[in-house]
Amino acid sequence: MLQIDMPSRSIANRFEKRDAFRISKPILSVEIAGRKFSTENWSLNGMLLNGLPEETDLDEPVEGIFGPMGSTELCRFKGRIVRLDPDSMKTAIELDEKSAEVAALLPIWVLKYCAL
Repeated sequence: MLQIDMPSRSIANRFEKRDAFRISKPILSVEIAGRKFSTENWSLNGMLLNGLPEETDLDEPVEGIFGPMGSTELCRFKGRIVRLDPDSMKTAIELDEKSAEVAALLPIWVLKYCAL
């Protein structure tokens, strides 16, 4: 495989401002264009994915489904790519702030799947 040195790239976004508390559990399973990823962490503003979606670029709209790993509970989401890091194989997605379903389900999943 040909290796190309690509520096991490990002654009200004709400996700990077860290004004929302980041969660690492439950790990979310995220499907974009038929390809599955897991989350490194997430918040009400966005998700940091393990892996790089194919043929995407910064500020590109993205949509898919996600839910707690191993669960049948799923939620549709829309957002945009705000960071691509080929070195660490991570992708940051800023979630569309207009989704009431996403805003309602994420806190419920924390309570339901991460009982202390």
